[in-house]
Order: sequence, then C-alpha cells, then structure tokens
Amino acid sequence: MFGLLIQNSGNTLTKGLQINNHPVVSIVIPMLNERDAIVRCINSILAQEYPAVKLEIVVVDGLSMDGSREQVQALEKEHQNIRLLDNPQKRTPRSLNIGIQNAAGEVIIILGAHTTIDSKFVSTNIKYMNELDVKCTGGTQINVGETFLQRAIGYGMGSVFGMPSAPYRFFPKKRFVDTVVYAAYRKELFNEIGYFDEELHISEDAELNWRIRQAGHKILYTPEIISYYYPRKNLRTLFRQFLNYGILRVNVIKKHYDALKLIHMLPPAFVGLIVILGIGGFFLPSFWSVLAVILALYLLYIVLGATLTTIKLKKLKYMVILPLVFATMHISWGIGFFIGIFKTTH
Repeated sequence: MFGLLIQNSGNTLTKGLQINNHPVVSIVIPMLNERDAIVRCINSILAQEYPAVKLEIVVVDGLSMDGSREQVQALEKEHQNIRLLDNPQKRTPRSLNIGIQNAAGEVIIILGAHTTIDSKFVSTNIKYMNELDVKCTGGTQINVGETFLQRAIGYGMGSVFGMPSAPYRFFPKKRFVDTVVYAAYRKELFNEIGYFDEELHISEDAELNWRIRQAGHKILYTPEIISYYYPRKNLRTLFRQFLNYGILRVNVIKKHYDALKLIHMLPPAFVGLIVILGIGGFFLPSFWSVLAVILALYLLYIVLGATLTTIKLKKLKYMVILPLVFATMHISWGIGFFIGIFKTTH
C-alpha cells in the first residue's frame, strides 16, 4: 500500500522530497517469533519526529508461530505505512534482502526487533547524510533491561572491557568507523556493491560494511543517533549468542582476510592458551603454574573492568555479577571462533 501511495504521487512527491530534504525512509525489520518485542519496536518507529508520510516500516517474517505475526497484521490494518512480508527460509540476511528489494524508500534503515529507537533516530541519520554527503550512517546502542541480570548483561555489552571491538557501544564522539549498528544506507549503495551475504546469519552487516569501505565510501558514526537494545536475559542465552558471534566472525574473515584485526584474536588466543596449558600440565606440571598466573591476571582484568564500568555508570551493585558477564562473553566468543574455523555457514 505504501509503495502504491508513493508511485501514485509521481513527480509531485519526488519534488517535495528534494525541496524538504526528507527522503522516503524504509525501515526493514527481520522477525521470527518476537511476540515480546516487535510491538515495542514498531511503536518507537511510529513515534519518530519525521514526516509519517515519508516513513515506511517493512517487517519480514520467518513465518512466526508465537503470535508476533498477528500483532504486526493488526498494526498493518491501523497504519498504511506498515507492510508485512514473508521469508520461508527464516535466515536474517535473506529477510533483509527481501525487505530492501521491496522497499519504497530512498534510504534503508536496518533494525532489530529487540530494539527501540530514539524519537530523532531517523531525522538525525538523514541530517548527517545530507550535511556530510555520506551514504551510510549510524550511531550508538544503549542497552536496557527489565531484570537485574538483563541490565547487568547490557552494561557488560556496553563496556569497552566487554566488547572492545564494538566502539559504537561506547565511543563518545562523532567519527568515521569500520561498522555501525542499525545503519542507514542510501538504497543506491545496494545497486553498487550488492546486497547482504545470504550465507551469513550473524555479522552480515559487518561484511556488508566492509564492502562499502572497499568501494571507497565512508561510514559515519555519531552518538547523537541512539537506539536501545534489550539484551539476552540470562548467561546461558548470552553464551549461545556470543558463541555464534565468534563462529560467524571467522566466516567473514574467510571471505575477506583483511577484515581480521588483532583485537578479534584476543578471545580465541586466551581460550586456546588455557586449553594448551591445561592439557600440557599433565605432561609438564610447570604449565599449570603458568596457567594459574594467566587466570589470575584475567580475573584481575575482569574485576578491574567491572569496577571501572560500574563506577562510571554509578551502578555499583552490578560490580559482583559483571565479571561473570565479561567472562561469559569472552570465553564463548573465543570458543565460537575455533568452531568457526571448521564450520561452514550452511
């Protein structure tokens, strides 16, 4: 419906967009069984300080069975700018490509169902695209939670001690970067460099952003563009999430060797060293002494990280649990990296 409205508007709408510097923006959301999150996500889009007539919401559903599909259908009846599409393959990059290929917008924003966005999220992306003449922009991600442990996991994911390879989670100044979270893309970029790699189901955005940089374009990060993320609710699901992150990071590196950075090697190096020293100690007991020193230094690191993080946030009560959050993230990512060396994405 929204696409038809745009087509029927013809040159009048196009001229209006150019005059007002308000391009039509399509927000693509892949969804699979997101009953507890999708309405919250869509409502934050509907509350944007951006002309509603120039804002399209495209939800691409992997045939959800938990009622989330029906939630979107109900919203679709109330709002002409919401569209629900299907993805029987149930893979995230395929959903993203379906959404982009069917989107009416000149600008595409990728959003996760577990996310809400600040009321100026869309307008700030467009502002910097226009002012700096860049084709990809993005901002910071603030983690929020509904329980003590979920909030602790959020603080861990937002800390430089937890995810130093993701500066968009904590960097305080505007700059050009390698990748951003929930980016806004000029749609013409996809015609130039291609769509999301459908062999990946995590890190597909990092791989796409690598191709954007290789094509000579810059990616702008600014903390003025704010999204809110609801992280995993317990350490078990956090472990599984970061295990997959590690696996898929390897598959990005397999495809683009120059995407490898030293910081990516630290978690697998740590995990590998623990295994080697732990097994080696049966043959040479002094290995266990070295292992004890390394583990003590790591414990000092995560305790110090938890202390500095909670002091900065003025959330001292999370100091006790945060070292465990850091360790879960680091170790699962490191294990996943080794699994990814031998595992394909299929």
